[in-house]
Amino acid sequence: MNDNHFETLRDDLELLRVPDGRARNLRWLATPLAIGRTASGDYEIFIRGDELRASSSLVRRHVQHGDWRPEEGGDPFSASRIVLPAASHFASIAALIAIELLRAGIAGPTGAQPAFTDVEPIIEMAIRRGALSEESIVGLFGELTLLRQLLLACAGEPEKMLRRLDYWHGWREGGRDFRIGNHAVEVKTTQAVASIHEFSGLHQLEPATLPSGGIESLHLMSIGLAASNAMGENLPAIVSSIVSLLSGSSARPELADEFLYRVSLFGAVSGSGYSHATMQEWSAYGTRYTHTFLPRLYRIQDPAMLTLSRELLTQTFVQPQGLTFTMHIPEQVSAFNPAPNWEAELEAMVSE
Repeated sequence: MNDNHFETLRDDLELLRVPDGRARNLRWLATPLAIGRTASGDYEIFIRGDELRASSSLVRRHVQHGDWRPEEGGDPFSASRIVLPAASHFASIAALIAIELLRAGIAGPTGAQPAFTDVEPIIEMAIRRGALSEESIVGLFGELTLLRQLLLACAGEPEKMLRRLDYWHGWREGGRDFRIGNHAVEVKTTQAVASIHEFSGLHQLEPATLPSGGIESLHLMSIGLAASNAMGENLPAIVSSIVSLLSGSSARPELADEFLYRVSLFGAVSGSGYSHATMQEWSAYGTRYTHTFLPRLYRIQDPAMLTLSRELLTQTFVQPQGLTFTMHIPEQVSAFNPAPNWEAELEAMVSE
């Protein structure tokens, strides 16, 4: 097509009507290439033909091959699909990707794969702004594991569930992941088989001074997760399970909405967050995770933890500002560290 200039296509996509139900509106730009819009407002890029091979692991997570229908009752077509969020600026990004695919010869005799390979770096940049990274997904999964346990212990009691939902601070930037009275919990998730965690600064292991003048009791929750093809849960599943808890017959209806709003803000400072209503079917969030070891709840103030401190650094030339480091925490630090029963330990924090 000779009218596929960037501005024209971008304007067309911005005006593309959001359909009802499970239908999608498509604009075919060439025999193998179409851009669509779903009922949720998301933009979809379809590349017709065999499954595409991506060199980037990030792009691989976001490209989904299957049979798709242009509308309810329409004939299906086989294609690889890339989904971008509904925000208006993603119309520009979808248009850019489409124009570059056409320039790379997607409609030519060499087929879709060479053109896709040429444009993959642009697709990767777009995806980084459109969805959570795998590191953020795993981190959110870990925090929701702890939140779900807190809510399970008071299921059917809406006032308690609201209070426990407010214990979760990890959806905000900075601060502790959980604050329960005088207790604070930092949640660290690893894909290793041991408690090996990275820290962005000493503050994550330093008990803070409370408004009362006392010192917080700081804990580290260590969670190990591994991707699985057949077992475990994915991010949409654990979010849905918490929504079900908060939406019980005796619950306040706004609790689930507030929870989903907070989830959507997790990690959004570096791009778009996870919007459960529109993104739960995205292939990028379809990875299941299983636990590589039972969660471990460590007491940071235990001298046996052997953590790095500012006092130790004063004996070196190392400056604490901007310091990042990795800790490999033993399975058993001392007699009662980690807690023998992390679920019971959480309830003891709540009961104080």
